[in-house]
Amino acid sequence: MSYGFTPYDKKSYKESKKRRKQALRAAKTGRILPYGTIRRRVVVCLCAVVLAVGMIVGGYALYAIFFRDTESAIAENPKTEESSELLLIVNRNNPLEQSYVPKLSDYISFKVNTLAYDDLSHFLDEAKSQEISLDLTSAYISYDEQQKIYNEKLNEFLADPQYTAVRAQAAVQKIVPQGGNSEAQTGLLVSFDVSSEQTEAFLERNCINYGFILRYPEDKENITLMSGSKNIYRYVGKDNALKMRSYNMCLEEYVDYLSEQKNAD
Repeated sequence: MSYGFTPYDKKSYKESKKRRKQALRAAKTGRILPYGTIRRRVVVCLCAVVLAVGMIVGGYALYAIFFRDTESAIAENPKTEESSELLLIVNRNNPLEQSYVPKLSDYISFKVNTLAYDDLSHFLDEAKSQEISLDLTSAYISYDEQQKIYNEKLNEFLADPQYTAVRAQAAVQKIVPQGGNSEAQTGLLVSFDVSSEQTEAFLERNCINYGFILRYPEDKENITLMSGSKNIYRYVGKDNALKMRSYNMCLEEYVDYLSEQKNAD
């Protein structure tokens, strides 16, 4: 009884040994690889294929997570890329180049930054629906036009004997910036006719709901470097406007606050 083992066969054993010798001899001459070597190379090749497929699939997954989704988010919310533009501070300490021109859209007889166009339109429509007389009096002003306005105002002050050239220049800069020093060049700064208390109250109450803030509050003159004005508003986006109202911050304070928060992280 063999108990599961194959009985020894001397003739079969010799033939098997002969075949192994022939295979080894053929392998040495380069005609054929031994079975063990072939098996190892097949395994290596299969591993390489699996690894390559894994890298391709993983790479696509990473693209879908980090790039395609991001691109979709930007497409759905085009203002994401322009968030820094919405919070751009422009004054004599932070001037714009003469060549700077934002993307503009026509609104009646004015030009406004395209980022502000929709909310500005809805804001004025809301005023009209409440029978509030809200008229736009200024919007985008180019570098050259701003410099012209500044020069005209400066000449008015210089004509007054109470003002020296230095005093006149300092006084004018607080109400009419030089070219490159005005946020009107961004197309995000607008002025309204606030000749009535009703209009002023409507603006103050509703501006943040449409992404606008009072740009130069009277109690922030030492920060904004501009005289307080009740009719000049700046578009910063709804989220920013709501936060600035909640924190009681002007644009300069809010930008500093965001910078501190970022550094703290």
